[in-house]
Amino acid sequence: MNLNLHLTDNTRLRAHGYVAGGQLVAEVCWDVPVPGSRLGEGTLWGNPAMLRQLAELATQAAIQAEEEAAWQAHTANLAAKKGRVA
Repeated sequence: MNLNLHLTDNTRLRAHGYVAGGQLVAEVCWDVPVPGSRLGEGTLWGNPAMLRQLAELATQAAIQAEEEAAWQAHTANLAAKKGRVA
């Protein structure tokens, strides 16, 4: 399976959980409210354990991205201070 999803601040997310055919199903739905967008809406579903694992990985990626941005800002700040001192 290949999943390419670009989430923005305008993406509306919804979550549902239910029983279908005797199986637990966890579902995340989204809408992309961008006029003229081909993306529209979508659904990602699976068993609860897999969606929990996906959520943990997404959280880990978000934390790493924030840490990288902080490191880049810190490094740029140090470089700017060195440039002023020299």
